[in-house]
Amino acid sequence: MATDILSGATNHFNFKELPNSRIILSEECFIRLSGDINLCAFSGNKELEYGTFLYGKEIEPNIIYFDIPSEFDNYTPSYREFDVNTPEMLAEKEMNVNGNKYDCIAHIHTHPYIGGTCRFFSNQDLRTIKTLQLNHQPNDGRKKFFFGGLLTVSPENVFDNDEISFVFYDDSIDDWYKITNISVFINGQEIPFTKMGNRPTMQLDDRHTRK
Repeated sequence: MATDILSGATNHFNFKELPNSRIILSEECFIRLSGDINLCAFSGNKELEYGTFLYGKEIEPNIIYFDIPSEFDNYTPSYREFDVNTPEMLAEKEMNVNGNKYDCIAHIHTHPYIGGTCRFFSNQDLRTIKTLQLNHQPNDGRKKFFFGGLLTVSPENVFDNDEISFVFYDDSIDDWYKITNISVFINGQEIPFTKMGNRPTMQLDDRHTRK
C-alpha cells in the first residue's frame, strides 16, 4: 500500500492476500477472542474496545499457529482504542519478543458496530501494527513477525455474523497484506471460519464437525 496512513480508516479487504497463508487459532485463543467480542457487544458503553495479544509460531511458510492469548486481561477498556495499559501485559509481550518460544505475535482488538467504517482497521490501528513490526524486535538479530487482528461486532449483535480479520505488514517491501483463511484447531481437527463474501465471520463451518 503506497499511500501514507495518517487518519480515518483503511479498507484492509482491498489489501493483497498473503500468498498461501493461513492463520490457525488454538481453542484457547478462540475462546478468548469470543469473550472479547461479546464484551464489546454487550458492555454498557458500546464504544469501548477490548483486546489481547496472541503468541504463536510459523509452522509452514505463511501458515501461523497462534497457541496462547495473553495471560493478562486486567487492562481498562478504552474509548475507541485498545490501549495496552497494564505493566503485566507489556512485560509479557517484551518477554515473548526477546524469548525463543514464539516468533509470531498478534495485536488483537474489537470494534463495536457504530456504522461507517467501523468494519475496517482504523489508520491508528495500522500505525500501531507497523510500529510493533519496526521497533519491537530482539536485539540479537532474530526477527519476530507482528500481525494485526480485528474483531467487529455485527450490526444485529448476532455472534455468528461478527467478523474476524487479520493483516500483516511486510517491512521488507513496505506493503500490507490480508489473511482471510482462518481456522480453529479443536478436538484434533482444524475447522475453518465461514465467510460472508471475502470476510471471515466468527462462525465455524459445521460441515467439518458433522459425523
